[in-house]
This record gives sequence, structure tokens and C-alpha cells, in this order.
Amino acid sequence: MMQPIYVPVDSLKEHCRQILRKASLPLEEAEAVADNLVDANLTGVDSHGVTRLADYLTRLENGVINNKTNLTVIRERETTALYDANNGWGQYAGKIAMEKAIEKAKKYGSAFVGVNNSNHFGTAAYFARMAAQADCLGIVQTNASPLMVAWGSKKPTLGTNPIAVSVPTHRHPVTLDMATSNVARGKINLAVKNKAAIPEGWAITVDGEPTTDAEEALKGFLLPFGAKGSGLAMMIDIMSGVMTNALFGEDVPRMYDDPAPQQLGHLFIVFDISSFMDVQQFKDRMDQRVKQTVESPAAPGYDRVYMPGEIEQLKRERCAAEGVPLSRAIYEELQRLGKKYGVETEDFAISLT
Repeated sequence: MMQPIYVPVDSLKEHCRQILRKASLPLEEAEAVADNLVDANLTGVDSHGVTRLADYLTRLENGVINNKTNLTVIRERETTALYDANNGWGQYAGKIAMEKAIEKAKKYGSAFVGVNNSNHFGTAAYFARMAAQADCLGIVQTNASPLMVAWGSKKPTLGTNPIAVSVPTHRHPVTLDMATSNVARGKINLAVKNKAAIPEGWAITVDGEPTTDAEEALKGFLLPFGAKGSGLAMMIDIMSGVMTNALFGEDVPRMYDDPAPQQLGHLFIVFDISSFMDVQQFKDRMDQRVKQTVESPAAPGYDRVYMPGEIEQLKRERCAAEGVPLSRAIYEELQRLGKKYGVETEDFAISLT
């Protein structure tokens, strides 16, 4: 395998931001999307990182996503709100919705904010951590294109429909972020770009056969992580799709294959910790909870035990020091995008290892 190309965090973010600005996104939205994309790479979730930029811009060029996110309020009460993203950028709509949820939770103790008529918003963890950083507990979920079969089915009627939960501590948040499939489809897209095989169990072909060929997997469907993953995906689709009046199930257009707005739904749930107990007391208790896990004896074959999100946090710290590792294929794709949109590529500093 070829050695990765390491790109300084700020340079990578600025390169993406400039491209998005040249693509006519407003400054605030370009910054939100760029920060969201690079954040995924920082935590090792490369399938949702800068590899998505070209795909987003293709949709923008094809007129199936608007360059500006014109958020409008559909319904609002003290602890709830529902926004229409008007086919804008999921990352920006998600940021505004989570900020509103935090604001309401700080005032009323908890809040539930939905978004409909939206697009792919990156990683759910990005928004859940916003709540944790505000001393709240955040839960984020979204529906997605129907690329996954329900348990026991050969027809895709479910998205990977991820859910994230983030909890504040005295250090970095404890964050769970999981898709309801065995793997996010973005990892298969990344495997295609990098000309790599995928493990068996990730996907099936259009004929329902298991495959390790990434290109065949893209033509086929993802597998849920068992019956529980299938059931959880359905519940997330109901809460973030049906309840927000977004599209849901098999009616959601596919991001890569259908030339139509996706009209996705997101749901942001926030609980203010101080409504339950003193925040410092909660974090002291979290220290005890973390200690119980990380100091438990490791099973044979494991070096140690981690809390959810801890491995991603270690990757974040390593990227801050060493730069973000990108495959040559993804780096060259970003270079091509820079040239296409008139961004000076010499400002896109790199170091090779």
C-alpha cells in the first residue's frame, strides 16, 4: 500500500473552504461544510471526510442541491422546533438546528429539533459533540438513502440511518457514533476510489450474493448489523424521517445515483445536564464511569479497553500534530477540484512520508 500524504489540518480545511466559496456557497456555509468534512478525517472516519467534497459538488453542478441553505421554521414550541432546509446543505442546517436545540435545552431542560428537506450532513458525532461541549448530553440521528436491506430481505428499503450520543466529561466527550449497517456506504465508495477490496459481510450484490468487490457492492446493497440493526434503522427512519415530514424508507433518492433532491430528515435531541445535577458532579461521576471501563482487564488479544470515541480522539490528537493522512487518490482529487474551481493549489501545503 502506498504511503499516505499528510496535509496540515488548517491547510486542508482552507483548501476545502476556498473550493466551496468558489462554488458559490456563502462564507458561513462554506466554513461549516469544510469544518465538518475535515473533522471526519481527523477522527479517522475518512468515508465521511474530504472524499465527499467532489460528490457534493457534482450534485450542486447538477442542480439537485442549492448553493445556499435558506432555513425556515415550520413549527416551534418551547422545547421543540422543526426546520425546512429547502434543499440546502445538511452540515449547515445541522449546525443551526443543534445550536437551537442547545439554546432551548439550556432554558427548558431538554429540546428536540427536527430538520426536513435536507441533504447528507456528514457525521452525526460532529453535532452530538456540540451538545457535549456545551455541558449537555446530545443525541443525533438522520435517515439516509435506501441502500440497506431489512433483516431477511433482498430489497433495500432502509438507509444506514446513523445515531450518535455524546456526553461531557472533564476531558473530551464520550461519543458513540454508529451506522445501523455493518459499515457505512462511504467506506465502500472510498474503497472504489482507492481500488481496494472490501471484507465479506459489508454488502451483497444486486442478486443477493455476498461480495468483496467494492464496485459490485456499490451496485448492490448494504447489510444491517443483524436484526437489531435493522430494527434500529427503522425506528430512526420513523423519528427523523416520518415524524419530521421528510422523505423516508424507499422513497429517499440515492445520493450517487438519482438526480433528485434527497429531502432527508434529521433529529437533534439535547438534555441539559444541570437540569439533573450539578455539572461538575456529573463529570466527577463520569470520571468514575470511564475508570471502570478503561481500567478493566483486557481480554486475550486486546491491549486495553477504550470508551466510545476514545480511539477517534487519539486520532484527532495525532492529526493535529502530524497532519491529516490522505490517500494519494483523494489528495489528487482535491488538487483537481482546486484547479477546476480556480483555487491556488500551492497554498495546499503537504508533507510526504
